[in-house]
Amino acid sequence: MPTPTTTENLDFDDMQSELLPWEPTREAGLRILKNFLPKAGRIYQAHRNEDLGEGNHHNVSRLSPYLRRRLVSEQEVLAAVLTQHSTSDAFKFVQEVFWRSYWKGWLEHRPLLWEAYQQDLHDVFRSVMENSGHRESYNRAMDSRTEIQPFNGWVTELKETGYLHNHARMWFASIWIFTLGLPWQLGADFFLRHLLDGDPAANTLGWRWVAGLQTQGKIYLASASNIRKCGAARVGPLSDYDSGLSRLVSSAQPVSETLATSALQKQAIVWPQPLENREGSVSNVALLLLDDDLGLDLPFQPAGVVALPASSRSRVAETSPLVQAFSTSAVADAVHQADARFAATLRAPSLSANALEDVLEWVDTHGFTELVHAYVPSGHNHQIIALMQERLATRGVRLSAFVRDYDRLVWPHAQKGFFQLGKRIPELLAAMDLEALVSEEH
Repeated sequence: MPTPTTTENLDFDDMQSELLPWEPTREAGLRILKNFLPKAGRIYQAHRNEDLGEGNHHNVSRLSPYLRRRLVSEQEVLAAVLTQHSTSDAFKFVQEVFWRSYWKGWLEHRPLLWEAYQQDLHDVFRSVMENSGHRESYNRAMDSRTEIQPFNGWVTELKETGYLHNHARMWFASIWIFTLGLPWQLGADFFLRHLLDGDPAANTLGWRWVAGLQTQGKIYLASASNIRKCGAARVGPLSDYDSGLSRLVSSAQPVSETLATSALQKQAIVWPQPLENREGSVSNVALLLLDDDLGLDLPFQPAGVVALPASSRSRVAETSPLVQAFSTSAVADAVHQADARFAATLRAPSLSANALEDVLEWVDTHGFTELVHAYVPSGHNHQIIALMQERLATRGVRLSAFVRDYDRLVWPHAQKGFFQLGKRIPELLAAMDLEALVSEEH
């Protein structure tokens, strides 16, 4: 691996190159990664908490929509960053990559939590809709009609771009829960429906953390002074009174837990059995792609490739068209990439609205006896995978999952607090052999 360099002598203002647009392709993700690399070390550490306003997110990587779908993998990002920066200089950015993995692993150790939250969400949504006052407060927040101007700006940016700076997400959630008095469940759902990078684990558990449920008794409380310090562009010359920041609560109690104790019970992860050793293309085994993991670093070469469209992100409201379009195109890009990488594969035709039936018919037509997919973590795709397994079994077709080495390595350390995982980051990086990954890419 080349000797890491630093950018400690470069001024942040000099590093504000033009932001590349989010395009739902692996190539775009790699360009954004390359564009961010000079700032991934000390510049990121110094400026990562600053929300510079819509269209000015120069101080963060903006890679989350690609990592969310594994159009770009965690190892690729870590390898690229640590090629240019020392581990100490890039410590904060590396830690953020592992935070995303921590949330996913933490939720996998509690396999009943996601469905319990979905039922809780449904009940809370129905309760709010049946109360005219609560319904109006909920709608005012979602329509940028509160008396807190920075909050309204974040709502607008979220809807129009599918993104918010991480610090803004924390302020937003705190204001939603403690100042506006709205249920955290509906806020988490609102985010998940509109964020390009919306991840069931990171999003849901992040909202629970702000509410004081994840780290019991410890809440995150947004303050006018912190928003002015790190988000001055959102407030401008307005006073606290005129901006509405004077309305923020100065103290609050953690939200009461509504999930059953059983939903929060920690369990061992049930790992799929490793795939049998397969050399070369196997004529009766096809790859099934889902938008949770569109990576093509596979333990086998598929004889065919088929993809399911992105599932709805909410059971109570529509997914943002912006998110739906991005996800649909990302899946299409992965299929296109598979065509290029696995020259001998048979690509499935475009799917109709009845995608599951289309996949089943394609499997029947071409005589596949097994569909293999990357492990599906807790979230909306669990239901479709369970249904597909049931339908394929009646045809004598096996549905198999494989787990990424990265997840097998990291998730076991995500059972308790982040510290358990964080202290192991150096040994986890060493175990990944990132230097070999960089050598392969070149």
